Amino acid sequence: MLHRGFKGGKCKTSLKLAVARIKLLKNKREVNLRQMKRDLAKLLETGQEQTARIRVEHVVREEKTMSAYDLIEIYCELVVARLPIIESQKTCPVDLKEAVTSIVFAAPRCADIPELVDIRKHFTAKYGKEFITSALELRPDSGVSRQVVEKLSAKAPDGETKIKILTAIAKEHNVNWDRKDFEDKELKPPEDLLNGPNVYDTTSVQQSQPTPVQKYDSSRSSTSSQDYASTNAT
Repeated sequence: MLHRGFKGGKCKTSLKLAVARIKLLKNKREVNLRQMKRDLAKLLETGQEQTARIRVEHVVREEKTMSAYDLIEIYCELVVARLPIIESQKTCPVDLKEAVTSIVFAAPRCADIPELVDIRKHFTAKYGKEFITSALELRPDSGVSRQVVEKLSAKAPDGETKIKILTAIAKEHNVNWDRKDFEDKELKPPEDLLNGPNVYDTTSVQQSQPTPVQKYDSSRSSTSSQDYASTNAT
């Protein structure tokens, strides 16, 4: 039996509204992204690499978000086109599972697209809470797109990614930026504060070893003690 709570017409409206909002958000974010890159170029030009190192993370996050929007927009349009099939089948069609579950996964992570929450409610009415929970928790075989998960991840970018972005920005804005010092700092492996550095100073190790004179004095002291003990014994 099909889920009677699912209303295909309302779901279609929510999907189309989501697509329209995504288009507006992408245009707005594109303008902001261009300004952020111009600001970063000025920082590199004036030698403010430490500030650029922090702000480039915002650029990476913005680019990832826009990539996620592209994917979500495609998924929404796909579901709209295939909605009659969704309405006619009890379970989620295999070739639509990635689109449906990815939209569900993105809903709580894209607060600026509230229509996704409405879409998730429609899918909950259609497929049940267990199906939705599987997507939200990324359970095995949930079907959520790996790209969507990666693009919506809050994980900070690594050093190589930041260097790549800054290099591209410098080139785009004709900034002569020597990235060597930045690479040395950014790609340097962090020290383990609990176990100490992995490389020891051989000089300090050598200095801690006794010199030949110290060894000689030590042996004389030991011999003198033995002579003193034998004299008292006699």
